[in-house]
Amino acid sequence: MVGVINVLISAEDIVPLLFLALPFGYFLYIVFYTLDLFFLNPFKRIPPLTEKEERLIASQLPFFNQLSISKKEKFKKRVLRFRKRKKIDFHEDVEEREKITLLLSATAAMLTLGMADFLILSIKRVIVYPTQYYSRITKKDHYGEYNPGLKTIVFSADHLLEGFRIPNDNRNLAVHEFAHAISFNVANKFYTRSYVFLLGLKKIKWLFKNPEFNRKMEKSGYFRAYGKTNVHEFFAVAVENFVETPEVFENQFPKLYRIIKRMLNFGFYRMPEL
Repeated sequence: MVGVINVLISAEDIVPLLFLALPFGYFLYIVFYTLDLFFLNPFKRIPPLTEKEERLIASQLPFFNQLSISKKEKFKKRVLRFRKRKKIDFHEDVEEREKITLLLSATAAMLTLGMADFLILSIKRVIVYPTQYYSRITKKDHYGEYNPGLKTIVFSADHLLEGFRIPNDNRNLAVHEFAHAISFNVANKFYTRSYVFLLGLKKIKWLFKNPEFNRKMEKSGYFRAYGKTNVHEFFAVAVENFVETPEVFENQFPKLYRIIKRMLNFGFYRMPEL
């Protein structure tokens, strides 16, 4: 009986062990998450992109063709991980679901290729309707929207696909709404990349209010009118231009181009030849 009692551990002995185990367990969780984030998790194997999927990305996102071999590999891995992690809810009438899922994942990977957090944690859910829809939150019809409170991004499928059909018209719904989500995602964190992003947004606000810049913008007609709504919409519109016509952007608005390039950490990007 005495031997049994000696083996038993009292509650007083367990509590200190739990206090030691909890931080260690949390540390292991962070390590596991970090490994998973950068594709080093040996327990999860995701099939690579097919040749057909790579061709689709290359044709719909010219950005992909300008990347180095190593950056293309990084990009493809992030596309796979984003597609695996994010929940996309399709309305029953939406067609071409696999294509839409791939293009959305590729857009997210493209805009965050210079960032560590490519999963965009400010997005928990993606909803896709077949066409223009009525939002119960804004009480208006929309083609797309981002709700930071619900961490939800919504798209109209036909307008979404139209944005990819013409790669240089500076209109891309996926890029626009993801730009909003990334803005919320980066701005609410405490690290160097967040500081650089917020500093860039501050500079954009200054340009947005600058009369001389506005006169130049009006005269050029380069940015679509919706960008005048507010500085956040202007940023999203400018990112569309940055992605679709980077050479024109840099030529006409070099200062703004450099600001956005730093915000997205696109120092690796090779400018397309004119």
